Amino acid sequence: MKTLYTGITCPNPAYVHTPLIEILPVQDNSTLMQAAGSVDRYDYVLFTSRFAVKHFCSLLPQPTAISHHPSIVSIGSATTVALYNIGVKDVQQVDEDNSYGVIEWFRSQPCGRILIPRSNLALPIIPEGLRQMGFEVDTVTAYINSMPQNPQRTDLSKIDRIVFTSPSTIDNFIRLYGSLPEGKVFDTRGPVTEQHLHTKIKTT
Repeated sequence: MKTLYTGITCPNPAYVHTPLIEILPVQDNSTLMQAAGSVDRYDYVLFTSRFAVKHFCSLLPQPTAISHHPSIVSIGSATTVALYNIGVKDVQQVDEDNSYGVIEWFRSQPCGRILIPRSNLALPIIPEGLRQMGFEVDTVTAYINSMPQNPQRTDLSKIDRIVFTSPSTIDNFIRLYGSLPEGKVFDTRGPVTEQHLHTKIKTT
């Protein structure tokens, strides 16, 4: 079975790798800098990707400013490793690596103020869910999730399986190819991406 992988970093050299997202810095980072400078005002800082760690923490007034924060929360192992690499030793990683897992993890935590550095395309699932539980949530765009300027097209007749790593990879695939091809196996990473795929299958 020949697999097409659409995410940024391909986990298997045997896959055909054509990234359908590109991570870029925000053009005007004044709001992001303001959030980085006021990180101590928050009870929790929630990182939902390694890219948020990179682009948010690079603007901290001191490189180690966040390492002593009492509640740094990570959505998954790659994000946790990125935090370890900048010197954060105490990271609370949620049990399930997805938006719903984040919400469930916070159900057992004391209410407080949460800062979420995230993508410009991040869905409202996490902040809305946390606000419904009584948390005060601020979000800030830490990076831009964009379609590559010159994405590579693959001969889909030679592909049996397509792996989508986020809702944006699905949207960008449809922009590039016009539709989702029939007769292929689709795999997704996480329930949010899976739900988005089902929605697109019904509407395309």
